[in-house]
Formats: sequence, C-alpha cells, structure tokens
Amino acid sequence: MDNPNIEKKPTPFLDPKIFTGEEKILSLVQPEVKKNVYIPDWTNRPEELPGIIKLGGTTILTHQNTGALIANPGAGKSSAMEAIAASFLNPAADNLGFDVDQSCPGIIIVDNERTNTDVWNSFYRMCRRAGISEGEDIGNVKIAGLRSVARLNERVKVIEHLLDNNPCGLLLLDGAGDLVLDTNDLSQAIECRIWLRELTVKYNISIFVTLHPNPGSEKPRGHQGSEICREAECVLLAKPFDGDTKVITSDFEHGKNRNNPKLTTAFRWSDQHRMFVSADYEDAIASKSDALDQKRRLNSKALASTVLTGQKAMKHAELVDAIMDKSSCKESSAKTRIREMTAWGYVEKGQDERYRLSNPA
Repeated sequence: MDNPNIEKKPTPFLDPKIFTGEEKILSLVQPEVKKNVYIPDWTNRPEELPGIIKLGGTTILTHQNTGALIANPGAGKSSAMEAIAASFLNPAADNLGFDVDQSCPGIIIVDNERTNTDVWNSFYRMCRRAGISEGEDIGNVKIAGLRSVARLNERVKVIEHLLDNNPCGLLLLDGAGDLVLDTNDLSQAIECRIWLRELTVKYNISIFVTLHPNPGSEKPRGHQGSEICREAECVLLAKPFDGDTKVITSDFEHGKNRNNPKLTTAFRWSDQHRMFVSADYEDAIASKSDALDQKRRLNSKALASTVLTGQKAMKHAELVDAIMDKSSCKESSAKTRIREMTAWGYVEKGQDERYRLSNPA
C-alpha cells in the first residue's frame, strides 16, 4: 500500500528512440572511435584470410586474434617460439609441427625474460633450425630482448616502436607476465588485454604469447593469465610427456582452439641435432605404454620373488595376504597381481592348489 506521507516523484520520460537505431548510437561516439565500429551488411563481408599459424596442420591463430601457450620453465615454450619463426623462414624445416602463413609481412619476437646471451642463443637456434648459415639474411624476422628495459611503460613504448618501424603480421611475446607490474592485479590485467587487442587493430597483426601457470597447476598465472586466455582464440599447454618427449595440447581443462578440433602434438630432445625435433604423438603414446607395461612386469617379477622365496608354496588366500602385506595394496589389487604373475609366467599353480615360483632361484 502506498504511504500518503511520501511525496510521489514523476517518472522521467525516456524516449525509446534514442536507444534504437545505429545512427542514434553512433552519434554518441567520438569520430575516431566511430570508424572502428563494424556493422555487417551484404556488401561489407571481410576478406577471408588464411590462418596465421597452424600446428600439426590445424589452424590455431587467425588474423587479428591472440593465442597463448602455457608452460612451466623448461617445458619448451621458447623452443616453440623459435620454431614458429623458423617455419616462416623455412617451411620445409623441422619446425615442431608449426607452420606460419608465407603471406605474413614479417615476425617480431619480444623476449621479456632472458639475458642477452640467452636471446642470442635463441636467435642462433632459430636460424640453425631453419637451415640459415651464419651471416645470411633472415629477412623480416626480428628478435628483441627487453630484459634490460626494466620499466613497464618503457617496455610498452619499445614494443610499439618495433611495430612502427618493421614489417610485421605476427607478434610473438615470450613472457607476457612482464607486461604488467602485478599478474594478480585485475585492473592491470584488463588493461593489458585491451592493449593487446588495440595492437592487433592498430598494426593489423596477430599476437601469440607465452604464459606461466600457477604453481602445481595448468591454470594460467594470475588475473593477467586469465584475462589473456579468456579472449584468446587458442590456449595451448606445453608439458613433459615421457622421458625426453614433451607435448603441446589444447586438450586440457583450460585449453581451447576456437572453431577447430582439439589437437595434441609431440616433440623430443635430440642429442644428435642438439635441439628439440618433432615426434609422432601416437608413437609416443605407444612407447609410454610399453615402458609402463615393462615396469609393471619387472615389479611383478620382483614381488613374486619376494613373497615366494625359494621353494615356498602358498594357497591363494595366503598369497593374497602376503602381497597385501608387502605392497600395502587392497585385496582386489592383490588378486589382480596374482593373475598377472601367472599370465606372465612368474608363478605357477600346482595340482595341490598352491602357488610357487616358476623358476625358483
């Protein structure tokens, strides 16, 4: 019920026309912003452009989009950046499955973390991967180490100066965490994401960055990592797989590859070539499975020898108890191990229903 003691105020009249129609909306926008507003019709379909980067034959980055590779130190993220640039210099080389469109005007790599020596070594590995000899021209590829440019505002200016003065269609930012003062500051993270988007429009480029994950996680570090990955076209993870083999995949909790299927590729360290080389992911899976099977067999043989030493014989229930005691496993697991020991020929069941070593020492 209305309170008669409260004075009623008239409801302001809002003309709905001012909120409808593109001309009304655009009339409220500054001219320099208005030119960037795109309203599609039948006459202004954008030109279809090829994918900027492919991995394993699948497009992961297209025109004016951003992409991200999450990786812990030592997982191969810098090697991946070198391989992307090398694929532009020599598509026929072993580029870890990466392929950059050859119509790209050029590539700029910005390394925010490593020393000048490390950056030069990266330059050298890129050239060696592409088959470029010492002294040869590398065309429109430029690497810039910004570790000594300590202040963020100066680093931003250097990156824009590089883009102003070099042909570029692809900007690779190795160590995007150094583009903010605090990766956990949301306002800085949003500003960084907006700045990256502005670069893609202003310079007509695509951007691919590397990010560190949170400790013990595959999630990109801080608000900054989350903001970049939220807008990114693809989010990949580089991680160890088995032995010297590593994988790059979009098939993880925080991964994506917009408008394309999930993908996983593999690469491994080669002592012969002194760098990472491409590996077949299916072969890597099979090799890892074989290694795990061999390890399980060896463990099973050792366990059988431990619980059935010499001429010792046990009934099934006794053997189950002995395995549970030695390996601290559950009853169901102990029974599975007995079946495996028997199938692999490490133990045999006699006519007396007792189990013995097949070849006792």
